[in-house]
Amino acid sequence: MSEPQTRKLSYYFTHSKRKGTPGLPLASVTMNDGLVLREDMDRKMDTSLSDEEHSLVEPGDIAYNMMRMWQGAFGLASAPVNVSPAYVVMRAKPTLDPRFAAHWLKSDRALYLLWAFSYGLTDDRLRLYPKEFLQIPVQWPDVAEQRRIAAVLDAWDEAITVAERLIAAKEKQRRGLTLHYASRPVSELVALGSVGRFVKGKGLPKSDLTEVGVPCLRYAEIYTQYRDTTRTLFSRTSNAGARSSKPLRYGDIVFAASGETAEEIGKALAYLAHDEAVVGSDTVVLTDHGQNAAYLAHILNSEPIAKQKAAAGKGHSVVHIQAPDLAKLLVPLPSLPEQAKVAAALEAIEEQIGLNLAIVSQLRNQKRGLMQRLLTGQLSVSERIDALLLGATGVAA
Repeated sequence: MSEPQTRKLSYYFTHSKRKGTPGLPLASVTMNDGLVLREDMDRKMDTSLSDEEHSLVEPGDIAYNMMRMWQGAFGLASAPVNVSPAYVVMRAKPTLDPRFAAHWLKSDRALYLLWAFSYGLTDDRLRLYPKEFLQIPVQWPDVAEQRRIAAVLDAWDEAITVAERLIAAKEKQRRGLTLHYASRPVSELVALGSVGRFVKGKGLPKSDLTEVGVPCLRYAEIYTQYRDTTRTLFSRTSNAGARSSKPLRYGDIVFAASGETAEEIGKALAYLAHDEAVVGSDTVVLTDHGQNAAYLAHILNSEPIAKQKAAAGKGHSVVHIQAPDLAKLLVPLPSLPEQAKVAAALEAIEEQIGLNLAIVSQLRNQKRGLMQRLLTGQLSVSERIDALLLGATGVAA
């Protein structure tokens, strides 16, 4: 592979100004998912423009949002669509494999350059105009090497996609199982306050938080670090702080009693460790409930019961839920053997989700390191891959 020259993006792209084609679907550029058909978006967007007043995007084109391109808001088209004329459409020249460009535009180096060539007084006003985009300097290999690099990185993306589909399938299975129980008739539900007692957590001064000491569960960690059950706590508090707070026992259910929105308050976590531990402020603990803790936590976080918690939340900028409100929650409580059976199934699903999440994280890290080496020329792809690419696509590299 010859040493790549420094060239401007105008060597690889041309600014496309083609008018929209009647009958094509409308698409939008999203931050995380690239080009998405508007009919598939949760947020419906109407337009008063005719098809011809939109911009045409064809396979291999890259459309980007001028105001968010410095954050990576672009999409590589795989099918012809119309997009808003507010988007910029770049068409690849014969010197470019657009899949390679799409990978490069997600790299750290690219995001820095996209930001550097954007104009605006503040970040929320930055715009990357077509002229400036085409002036960005790059050192890219020839188009044959671009195809090889894109093929390698595409393989990593495919592996990530497969793992994410497995996660989605398990999430759907989990949701269906919890809905089966949580959606039972009201006549089969029991008020949570009738099966145990509630204890409010006490505040822990930051000075009491230490690297060693008694494990401590704080309300924010329930949202950010754990799913429905935990056997390990990472925060620690001093002995003085531990003595002043509510001790946790195996099987206790801890609720996050505060949140920014009503939809997120009251997330439940089952503590399934035998170690001495405590909770901090803005938590409520259900203890002495006599139920299967893992089952109870999963059901308490199901959609029907989450709606009950949201309806009970009070406040605006910060929403709270109190122990008396939690005591009124109506939950399904089948026999303990049945609870154990359901809990075991849900925990198995959770374990599989966790394993696949770890795989996705590992693959993303591997791809990032590989991409860094490939896109900077530290690593080249053997030309022997050309025969495989020819067989797969029918296009010679």
